[in-house]
Amino acid sequence: MAIDKNFIKEYLNSTKYITLATVDGENAPALRVLGAFGVDGYETYFSTVEGAAKVEQIKHNSNVSVFFQHENQELASFINITIKGKAEKVTDEVELKKSIEVIGNRNSRFKERIEKDGLGSNIIIRVNPSELKILDFKKTPGENRVEVISLLDENY
Repeated sequence: MAIDKNFIKEYLNSTKYITLATVDGENAPALRVLGAFGVDGYETYFSTVEGAAKVEQIKHNSNVSVFFQHENQELASFINITIKGKAEKVTDEVELKKSIEVIGNRNSRFKERIEKDGLGSNIIIRVNPSELKILDFKKTPGENRVEVISLLDENY
């Protein structure tokens, strides 16, 4: 049985930090933890310095994964969610304003910095989601604890 969409969105929005996975120039995984992020539906936005390694990696290979996991979970009710998708720099002014608001709504420090100094040398990256992978230990061992949902299906 599929996990409720509203639960998924609440889980994503209440995650404190995310882990972004990219691919480096040697085709190896590169992971980093991000705090300046926001989620709108299943789209993930994050702020980063324009010259950061992750930006260069995304330019060369836009396939990314974003990992959401709450801290201090009990094993019996353990859940995490991974969003796979393509990342790209937000350039449209309307979307840029929206993405700044989405990130600022969950990160007061980001909001204060933007209100004071603007983006400065930072940019906003959007992850266009194509797939959700949900690990749910609330399911019994006989059930499939890993559920993969294609977001290319407009019904989800």
